[in-house]
Amino acid sequence: MKLTIPREEYHRRIYLFGLALLVCSLPLSRFLLSISQLLLAVNWIASGRFREKTALILRRPSILIFAAVFVLYALGLIYTQHMETGIARVKNALPLLMLPLVMGTSLPLDEKHVKRLLLLFSAAVMVASLVCLVNYLIHGAPADGDFRKISVFMLHIRFSLMIVMAIAVLLYYTFYNLSDSFRYERVFLFVMACLLIAFLFFLRSFTGIAIFIAITALFLLHASFRSRRRFVRYAFALMVTGLFLTLLLFTVRTWVINFQDKPVSLSGLETKTAGGNPYTHNIHTGVLENGEYIDLYVCDPELKKEWNKISTISYDSVDRRGQPVSLTIRRYLTSKGLRKDSAALARLNKTDVWSIENGLANYRFRENSGLYQRLYELLWEIQLLSKTGYVQQHSLGQRLAFLVPALTVMEKNFWAGVGTGDVYDAMLRAAQTERLAFDPLWEGKPHNQFLFHFLAFGLAGFLCLWGCMVYPVLISKTSRLFLFNIFAVIVLMSMFTLDTLESYDSMVFFAFFYCLFVFATDYCESRKA
Repeated sequence: MKLTIPREEYHRRIYLFGLALLVCSLPLSRFLLSISQLLLAVNWIASGRFREKTALILRRPSILIFAAVFVLYALGLIYTQHMETGIARVKNALPLLMLPLVMGTSLPLDEKHVKRLLLLFSAAVMVASLVCLVNYLIHGAPADGDFRKISVFMLHIRFSLMIVMAIAVLLYYTFYNLSDSFRYERVFLFVMACLLIAFLFFLRSFTGIAIFIAITALFLLHASFRSRRRFVRYAFALMVTGLFLTLLLFTVRTWVINFQDKPVSLSGLETKTAGGNPYTHNIHTGVLENGEYIDLYVCDPELKKEWNKISTISYDSVDRRGQPVSLTIRRYLTSKGLRKDSAALARLNKTDVWSIENGLANYRFRENSGLYQRLYELLWEIQLLSKTGYVQQHSLGQRLAFLVPALTVMEKNFWAGVGTGDVYDAMLRAAQTERLAFDPLWEGKPHNQFLFHFLAFGLAGFLCLWGCMVYPVLISKTSRLFLFNIFAVIVLMSMFTLDTLESYDSMVFFAFFYCLFVFATDYCESRKA
């Protein structure tokens, strides 16, 4: 006897398959990510039941309120000048329209389906991490020592957000919902979480690591609130406090040892090199490396002549990280406690020359090439910005400096913004007007999602857009769902250093998880924080 699948069940299975394909594609393939959304949209139309879906939307107006974010992007085309860029941004925002309609009007997902989707996503992130690791083992580290380039599927900072989300999911199902898991399953999930944590630190995305530390603190605080024992609560609170104090003290110690100004008497400094050429001594810049001034005991003619003998990269050009070679040489020699002359360059071995050519400006980076190097570089950028204003090739310094042209654009377009497609061009024009020197490859990105929305849509549009995002969360009480709160922290923290929603991958990441937690589920027990 031939069994027939009811039409409704048939579309339900396609819907679940489309969601599974979407979560698996998020860290791995943009092409499949688009195919999965196309499949979901076509299946939603083919399944019919439009009266029922319309009635559901009328009962849950928050679906349309969230979808109105897409409408704001589209309305921004009315007064934008760069229509091609604006249309590209509107296309990029289509998941904000499609996913809430599809996921909000389909049959709700139960807790088991949600768990499967979240664990599928975590497994896909693990596969993507393994591919990156294998690629690294085959091809080796990037020539310039920038480990963030190990991410082969997308920009490292965007991939780190998915890694942190996957870690949170794995830890959640390791320590929560215990009745729905076997012991060996929890052990396996915990091992996966540990491996992803290790890869996150290997990737050296400072933003990703900072967000991971924040959600670790949230897990500890949440565990303390769940416990009925006062001792356990105090213990977890002390752990969180100790974690932040340790990080703070380590950061302060690194700053004091390496970048705290120290008095120097110019009258006591030697004036000639061993070759009889004059030194220049400049303490006015105040830039330090390993606690020593990089502009003391500098003989530029000797450095140039000797360096061009031992390297194929010209002294007047840039290293493989885009930094001036002359600056990298001065920093590297200072880090080793050497003067900046021909005698010092003659003492360098081939490894030292290779390090300078590849932009490693401190000999310690070969020995401490992990988180310490990233922290040191960020602190060095802050020092350089505060003392010289130089920000080129420095991610943190430029992000802080981007506030200057952003405020200029904001002042001139306060109420309505510049439109969906004109933000980057307006930033570039403002930077030229202010005569600010940024990286030549800078496209005008503010590298801050809040700034982007304010610049694009003005104060009125900014408040409307964020109101459309916050209202559905409040009305559905999704903020009581612990995993949603973790997701919200990941996204909101990333928005301070990244145009999170202006990349297709990150836009789908945001839209899917938002709709999954706010619109697609219908279980109450796991909504309790």
